[in-house]
Amino acid sequence: MMAAFLVITASVAILAPMARALHTSGTEEVWVASIYSLAVSCLVLTAATVGDVIGRRRVFATGVFVLGLGSLLVALAADTGVVILGQAVMGIGGAMVLPNSLAIVANLFADPRERTAAVSAWAAVSGLGLAAGPVVGGVLLLWFSWRSVFFLTIALAAFVLVLVPFFIPDSRSPGRRLDPPGLVLGVLAIGALSYGVIQGGSDGYATTAILATFCVAAVSAAAFVAAERNSAAPMLHLPLFANPSFSAANAAAFVAQFSFVGIAFVELLYFEQVKRYSVLELGIRLLALTGTYVITSAVASHVVRWLGFKVVITGGLVLLGAGGFLLLAQGPSTSPTAISLVLALCAVGVGFVVPPATAVAVISVEDHQGGMASGAVNMSRQVGSALGAAILGTVLTSGLAANLPGALTSRGVPAPTAGKIAAAATGGGSRGSAPVSLRGTVDSAVGSAFGTAMQHAVLIPGMLALVMAIITAAFLRARPVNPADPAASPAELVAEAGTDPAP
Repeated sequence: MMAAFLVITASVAILAPMARALHTSGTEEVWVASIYSLAVSCLVLTAATVGDVIGRRRVFATGVFVLGLGSLLVALAADTGVVILGQAVMGIGGAMVLPNSLAIVANLFADPRERTAAVSAWAAVSGLGLAAGPVVGGVLLLWFSWRSVFFLTIALAAFVLVLVPFFIPDSRSPGRRLDPPGLVLGVLAIGALSYGVIQGGSDGYATTAILATFCVAAVSAAAFVAAERNSAAPMLHLPLFANPSFSAANAAAFVAQFSFVGIAFVELLYFEQVKRYSVLELGIRLLALTGTYVITSAVASHVVRWLGFKVVITGGLVLLGAGGFLLLAQGPSTSPTAISLVLALCAVGVGFVVPPATAVAVISVEDHQGGMASGAVNMSRQVGSALGAAILGTVLTSGLAANLPGALTSRGVPAPTAGKIAAAATGGGSRGSAPVSLRGTVDSAVGSAFGTAMQHAVLIPGMLALVMAIITAAFLRARPVNPADPAASPAELVAEAGTDPAP
């Protein structure tokens, strides 16, 4: 798991050199950043069920192989389309690895305390991969090309596959069955929605193709609800959402993941396009977000023990919302220390939301529904991750493309020249191709246009988090109780929920 998260965060961190090498456009960058989470969100529930049916070790090993295969596609890619395809293949592998690795770890230990420690270690390892990814990507780029990140994944995947037969016992859950209609309709709904959001930023949301895509998403979602309601073996048991705590926890997890991944992507582009940081500098700066999240998640269980779920989750959403609004003041002249402090504030908020919300979703239902509840909240988190990068990235890149020509002409650049420079800067080229006499002017215009677009982007998670805080305060119970395990402490349940943000 650590390897999977390390390479995903590293691959996002190396967007700039990848984009320069492959002439990647702004829309394609959004696809590269979001396609992995999109694939995982579409398939994670089904992959968990497949593991229950045919054996978790087999599905886990297959997922590791698919991760390596996707990495090979990206490493050998000659254009951005192949990179996106490879990232999607990696997402399919990640969907197999994520739920089954956690189920394997939990199944190894019968004692609740040992199981809690083991699952906490699993979460900590995946969290370290999240924080280390951008730094590792930066270090590799000091000596190698951006492709080296993916060759590293191939080596790690091969190493894990060698160890699987010796160290991972098989396990399964008799009685589980696949839900093909739910799988197909769920993939259509999430995929069509994400495609419409991302491609609409480039093609226009009023175009016939994009409107048709949104219609497909809406019809597929309605059909998914109908199919799951009438299925004898549903992938998602919809009556679970009649429980207010369960619904609020899923919504909070969605908003936190949406905000975390969206802000991370926006800041990454800001560091690249405005601050002109190297990849290694970028990775170190992002540690304020990723590293703080890992630390906060580790102490969240202790805070829940003192204050209860409602206070911690609601307070975390308030902190996240405050961080989003503070980012509105960010500009080219803002000090790196101030930015790091605000990112750390956002990370503390997310760390106080994601693990406790995951725990609430699991303990708010009957014990025999815990697996499906865990799958549901993981899906909420993955959809949030995919849409966070897709929506905020689209708002940012489309806003930059719209604002840059005006920012250039207002600085005295002739309109035809401004159009060419803007097209190069936002369409996969480089603003370094501008005449030497205009380099300073172009940098200033990019900073101004980027700042305006960024304000629109970060306003979205700020508002969502504060609205969600009101909802959790109204509907979330302070200490939900699992009827099958009333003696379990909130701290243990948070630890068993895990801290994996699956970026």
